[in-house]
Amino acid sequence: MSHLFSTAFRRANLMGPDALMLAEDVCDSLALKPGMRVLDLGCGTGLTSMYLARRYGVEVVAMDLWISAADNQKRFAQRGFGSRILPLRLDVAELPVALPFAENLFDALISIDAWHYFGASAGFFDSHLAPFIRPGGRVAVVVPGLKAPFNDGVPPELAPYWQPNINFFTVDWWRQLWQQSAALKVERCEENARCEDAWREWLACDHPYAVRDRGMMAAEGGRYFNFTSMTGYISK
Repeated sequence: MSHLFSTAFRRANLMGPDALMLAEDVCDSLALKPGMRVLDLGCGTGLTSMYLARRYGVEVVAMDLWISAADNQKRFAQRGFGSRILPLRLDVAELPVALPFAENLFDALISIDAWHYFGASAGFFDSHLAPFIRPGGRVAVVVPGLKAPFNDGVPPELAPYWQPNINFFTVDWWRQLWQQSAALKVERCEENARCEDAWREWLACDHPYAVRDRGMMAAEGGRYFNFTSMTGYISK
């Protein structure tokens, strides 16, 4: 991926642990071919969307709640992706009502470091997303979480940084949630191997949230956090 984005460009556009590093573990599982349509859910500034368009020749709908479509459109156009990536600012919780995506429109869905904000409940995938992915379409999600549950509460060293409804869970917790889906067939659900590298790249940024997170990650010391990678397909 380094040949697609300079270190300066990537760091200037990160919104959390390096999404490109995390995506590297799951992108090939999508079995993408040129011309396919991909929904990049929670795309942030669109780094993963540009990567998918460039490497696989796919058309991408880059959807995010926090980054304006105009900002992402400008970024995509400046790097030659204006006709291949459609940016949308939309809350996924409002689907399927808010936007009339055609049924079975997408060949694949990917979501990197965003699922915990909206998808940590049973039935969410089937009601909000499954209708838009064709039968056999591929799904890949990488979500932050925990190596082991906090059965005795949040460790004291992390308490100053903890937020309500942070939705950090273990690999087993996420696997059990996704396995409840009637539409999604989970093939792989395991720890992502790039957790430490992705966090290190984020903490090297000058983003105010990255600066804030340095204290949290120093306190965490590699003991608690991980990322879960899930890949599967639509079996409806």
